[in-house]
Amino acid sequence: MWFVFEAEYETENGRANWNRPVRETMVWHGPFTSEATAKEVARARMWAKIDIYAHKARVVDLTERA
Repeated sequence: MWFVFEAEYETENGRANWNRPVRETMVWHGPFTSEATAKEVARARMWAKIDIYAHKARVVDLTERA
């Protein structure tokens, strides 16, 4: 099961701190049945906010494994 995690991140000294997402901007999209579909959604979300430097959409695999 694949999801896309999207958020804007805090900036420190002019650089994005990819370890500190801004809570108010965090969004989960999904679930998706394939990684390819999740990657398409992540790519689309990145292009939708291309003007925001500290924004990222990541593909996350939350498949349960035995």
